[in-house]
Amino acid sequence: MVSKVDKVFLETSIFIRYFTADDKKKLGDCVHLLELIEKGAKIRPYTSNIVLLEILFVLTRVYEFSKKEVLEAIFKILGLRNLTLIEKTNTRAAMKTFRRLNIKYADCLIATQVPKNSKIITYDVDFSKIKTVAFATPEEFS
Repeated sequence: MVSKVDKVFLETSIFIRYFTADDKKKLGDCVHLLELIEKGAKIRPYTSNIVLLEILFVLTRVYEFSKKEVLEAIFKILGLRNLTLIEKTNTRAAMKTFRRLNIKYADCLIATQVPKNSKIITYDVDFSKIKTVAFATPEEFS
């Protein structure tokens, strides 16, 4: 019998809630999901350089984290068990999505990075508008 592995793409909002702890319920759900990953649960995590760029920008500009704090956060993400960092995007597909929907271009790019048969784990409801990706929140792992 083969055990199913959940492939999950961890989007920016998950890490922002985790590092800022600005919403206790969401923080708890994110901590639980990240602990499951670290404990070796059947969850295969993915993220991307675009997500890391957004995290860096939001933590420094919005939350006024120092460069040292942001680097510590980024390296903590990169140290996540079995994490795959996706660097490839499909600019043409992202532009088509951006033209069609009223969402951020970065989200359109991220949507092109989500591996097949994966769910994007996010609090950003704009991803629910993109029909080519499956959308979920961390609380679904609680």
